[in-house]
Amino acid sequence: MNENSENFENREREELIERIINEKGPDAFDDMLKLLDDEDENVKEIATEVLYRLGDSVRPKIEEYVKKEVLRGEKNNMKLLYLIDLLGDMGAKNSVKDILKALELYDFEEAQIVIYEALAKLGAGEQFYPLLRYMLLEGEERFALGPQIAIAMSYLDIPEIIHDLVQAIDSSDFSGEDLETIKQALSNVINTRPSYKEILITLVGEENFEKYVL
Repeated sequence: MNENSENFENREREELIERIINEKGPDAFDDMLKLLDDEDENVKEIATEVLYRLGDSVRPKIEEYVKKEVLRGEKNNMKLLYLIDLLGDMGAKNSVKDILKALELYDFEEAQIVIYEALAKLGAGEQFYPLLRYMLLEGEERFALGPQIAIAMSYLDIPEIIHDLVQAIDSSDFSGEDLETIKQALSNVINTRPSYKEILITLVGEENFEKYVL
């Protein structure tokens, strides 16, 4: 796809999202929920973005839906996973207990990492730091999931994460886009918590700082 085509698709996508929000507002909730069952990832992303932008006007409905689905106990429910990810972005701290329970419903690591990230965004992920650190630096899953793990870790307010991400960058385990994503995770930590910048400088030297961040 060339750049012009991509820009056109992005404009169309944005116009569609705005139209749904302007015409239906919070009443779009049920329709967006149904679209999260669609097989097309683009459709799911549009539905998720609409719900995110509707914000507090639909958040209680999402929280209630997540609570009910967790109680229902369906394994590997992808719609529920999308909504958990969304609640993390929306800062829905009231849902932390339900999201913690949801961990038991997924038996593949990609989904579990999405949940760890949501919990980290909600200030409730510190208990999973040792596991995430192991997965990033030692576990076999680092080769396939390292970037996703690094992004999840970047939301934790734990100074040692700076050392962990530097270690990951300095290892020979990551290259190309994966390495860039880990550098982005480290950049996220520094941008969110400027006081951590000094930790990074202490570790790598001021002259090397730019090599580790984007």
